[in-house]
Amino acid sequence: MFSRTLTFDILQGAQDYPIVGLLGSRQSGKTVLAQQIFSNYGYVSLKDIELRTAATLNPRTFIKANRTNAGLIIDDFHHAPELLSYMQTEEPTHKGEYVLCGPQNAYTRELIMKRFEGTISIHNLFPLSLRELTENFSLPHDLNTILYKGLHPEGYTSDTEPQTIYRNYLSLYIDKDIQLFGQVDNVTTFHTFFKACAAKIGQVLNITTLANEASISDHTARRWLGLLEDHQMVFLVKPYPEDFGKRLIKSPKLYFYDPGIARCLLGIPEEQLPTHPMRKPLFESLIMSELIKWTSNLYFWKDKTHQVDCIIQEGAKSIPLGIQNASTFKKDRKHWHKLSQTDHSGYTILTNSISDSTEQISWDYLQPLCNAINLAR
Repeated sequence: MFSRTLTFDILQGAQDYPIVGLLGSRQSGKTVLAQQIFSNYGYVSLKDIELRTAATLNPRTFIKANRTNAGLIIDDFHHAPELLSYMQTEEPTHKGEYVLCGPQNAYTRELIMKRFEGTISIHNLFPLSLRELTENFSLPHDLNTILYKGLHPEGYTSDTEPQTIYRNYLSLYIDKDIQLFGQVDNVTTFHTFFKACAAKIGQVLNITTLANEASISDHTARRWLGLLEDHQMVFLVKPYPEDFGKRLIKSPKLYFYDPGIARCLLGIPEEQLPTHPMRKPLFESLIMSELIKWTSNLYFWKDKTHQVDCIIQEGAKSIPLGIQNASTFKKDRKHWHKLSQTDHSGYTILTNSISDSTEQISWDYLQPLCNAINLAR
């Protein structure tokens, strides 16, 4: 079992509120983490149709039969809204009495926020981070290995081939989650759109191009992209809000929370990763997915001739980052400093081992950057 950085926040939530909500993308480790933290609680999964029926018909008896004195973990709570409605009327006996685990999407968030406003602490579990892999002594030494294995917990706790893990994952996601929560009629076309998104990883978003590649309308492409964002498959990084009098790119960039999903969608075998043209975009997405778990204040900056891959904005401090290309970033950073009047030297994040320069750090040791962010806060 992996220790997760979210554990402390969840424990704090259980001390302050009677209900804890643990949401996240499919198979991100919600159930394992809940049972690890609340090991003396009862546990039920409402995927089981018999349990779901019992919870719906007689919620009071159901809870009494399954909970311990400590409390009850209810997995896939969204299958039984009637149970939640009963819990809403029940007077809690103590803090942290219930733990609700379910997928991260608008429907499940609304289910619990409407019923338990002011009495629930909601926590969002992402796929594994580089920091968590390091702390659990599981971080691969080779970049190509992590781009292939991705950030899915099962890739580090079982001997199953990563390609098999992700194919099964995508099949479940599209056949179950998308049809259940997404109101998507043609899942084959959705899969084509999803693959098109993977091919555009790290690029400035062009909705029309994505729509054309999937043979759908711009409106449908926007809606489907919104679904992927809502389900924590992809995220967008906006351009830096100040233009400094320049004509800048105004559209966001597209990234995946888990580069393993993108690699699987693109069908890249492990042996082709070292020389594949998508290796750089996948690496950039890996770094950005790590940073988005640290801070939401991420931007990029791009004009006709210069680009800063990422800018971390903490208060009045701006930390520019270049990803992989140290020589190009040095020129772009100089131009950025001149325009923005900021003085932080920033970092280049490299795909190989760190150099003697304090401004260059390796992908597998981002602690100097973490320290800089904490100092800026």
